[in-house]
Amino acid sequence: MKNQKRVLFLAMLQLIAILGMHNVLFAQESKEGYQRSSLHIINIENLNFDNAAKVQASYNKYPFPDKYDDHRVANNSVNLGAYKLTPEEKEALGIKESELGKGLSSAISSSTAGILEDNSQVKNELDKFIKDKKVAQDLVKKWYSIKDNGSYDFSVFNERIKLSMSEEDKQRVQQAALANTEIEKMSEKLINNTFVVFTKLNFVSNAIPAEAIRQVAYSQASKLSGMMQDMAKKAADKVYEKTSEGYSVWTNAWLYKLEWNEQIYTDLRKTMTSKGNLDIKAFNAMNFNLEFVGQEKANSLVTFSLKKGEGDRTEDEIIELSTIRNVDKVFTKLQREYEVFKPLYQLTGVDPFSAKLGMKEGLEGGEKFEILEIRGGEYNKIGTIEVDKNKVWDNRYGAPKQEIDQTYFKGKNKDAREWFYVRLVK
Repeated sequence: MKNQKRVLFLAMLQLIAILGMHNVLFAQESKEGYQRSSLHIINIENLNFDNAAKVQASYNKYPFPDKYDDHRVANNSVNLGAYKLTPEEKEALGIKESELGKGLSSAISSSTAGILEDNSQVKNELDKFIKDKKVAQDLVKKWYSIKDNGSYDFSVFNERIKLSMSEEDKQRVQQAALANTEIEKMSEKLINNTFVVFTKLNFVSNAIPAEAIRQVAYSQASKLSGMMQDMAKKAADKVYEKTSEGYSVWTNAWLYKLEWNEQIYTDLRKTMTSKGNLDIKAFNAMNFNLEFVGQEKANSLVTFSLKKGEGDRTEDEIIELSTIRNVDKVFTKLQREYEVFKPLYQLTGVDPFSAKLGMKEGLEGGEKFEILEIRGGEYNKIGTIEVDKNKVWDNRYGAPKQEIDQTYFKGKNKDAREWFYVRLVK
């Protein structure tokens, strides 16, 4: 009996994929749906700072975000040197030379002035790279497992559909009770929830901006006389001593989403031949696109002697820890700012409520989450709970082992089950 159920389950999954591919694999503009997303991440190469090699090595150890399906393809890093804007392109985009540093001004503070790079044109350079390397097309090829000879299959969809089912959905599949309409709803959201995040790292010695600030203070002090000048210079020296230690790590991130709609899917279907493969030339001629969603930046101060509990870490280890944690920090900002990129977290307990997320996701305590019941890829809010500030799990990279391995919430709801999900209320 157990084997029979397993065979039925696998057969239904294959049916799900076939129905999904050949009927409605395009998303309607609706916010009502299961939001498990697929993700590709690309690092923008940057060697224009001290410790660049160490920072890059640290980034290479970054654990893939586990709340997204891994959709990484080729081109996991890019050097934008070959994609700088020409004078003609700047003119067409309305970019004036005097405005090139405009995007930098909002990020500059007294501790980083003159150090941060001008990232105001990165988005335009990324657009050139995306088009040149056909990144969107590579994402579609992975969804359909398209080979150079035109063959394709639905294995990726099969696996992702399983991950997009609630426990109750899986039970209904085993009982052959999941309606085709529900299957289609789950399928159509998958490819439309495909994202790419580009990240750019910078790691700067705090002594550099601190010294620049001190020199400005000295210049102002020189306008004074006698004791007032001496006092001003001593004050500048004290500020330098407090701000010059360690580093500041910066991460900028640009979020893109695969464009997918009924017309794109219709055009793709036209490349599918009666022989069960694709006309690969026709497919390669299609113009798939990534839509720009938005960008965020995050920074962290890294001071070696002042960080409690870091005394046994080497400088290289602290660079690794800070780099990876700051990448997590900018991902959290993208998730909180852009609703379409916000992940769901499955409950691990209901009495009390608990889930596998914590400080890595930016939790401090007191945040409100809605409880979501999932049925056939759709979700309904059944209540709200609040993060217990005394029981927030420190799941950040490199955190020491703790008494808890999940975060707990305050609140009650008699209808909630462990296979339900929670989502941050913005």
